[in-house]
Amino acid sequence: MADQSVHMKQFEEAKTLHNHGVNGDKKAVIKANEMLLKIRESEPDNALIEAYYGSTLVLLGRDAVKILEKADKAQEGLDALNQAVSLDSNHKEIRLLRGNICVRLPESFFHCSETAIEDFTFLLDHYKENSSYLTQKQVREVLRNLSLAYQNVGKPDKADAVLQRLVQLERKKNHKKREGVDH
Repeated sequence: MADQSVHMKQFEEAKTLHNHGVNGDKKAVIKANEMLLKIRESEPDNALIEAYYGSTLVLLGRDAVKILEKADKAQEGLDALNQAVSLDSNHKEIRLLRGNICVRLPESFFHCSETAIEDFTFLLDHYKENSSYLTQKQVREVLRNLSLAYQNVGKPDKADAVLQRLVQLERKKNHKKREGVDH
């Protein structure tokens, strides 16, 4: 049990480094990847660890100089993210990670915008069933990314329909703000 709490503490530290890496810190990406590689060896069936490990691989690909290394790391990361989803297909954080990555990778090379659509639709379906499943900020981000994914696969009508949902959500939010101020 003590090992697991040590791993979880290290995992939280790796997640923090990962998030710094998402924001452009290349050294944080390398450190997070190294930490996750070790934690992953101790917990090979932990889907969330696998997902963050995959995400760090994609980030290493983003930061690589050589084109082949960029492509190889990104593909290796996608494979790990797909493995994470196969280990736990209902995990919200994993679906957010994979969807956000898939929508940002070049569609012409990786062909994973359909996967992003699957992930974002999964998240929105669960949100419809339980309004506390996602925060309002997450709902807006998922809708923006879903629209982008539809654009990436050449479905502008579906992209526009999703943007309309986003506009309606923003109107509701602004209306609630005004009601709160008026009363």
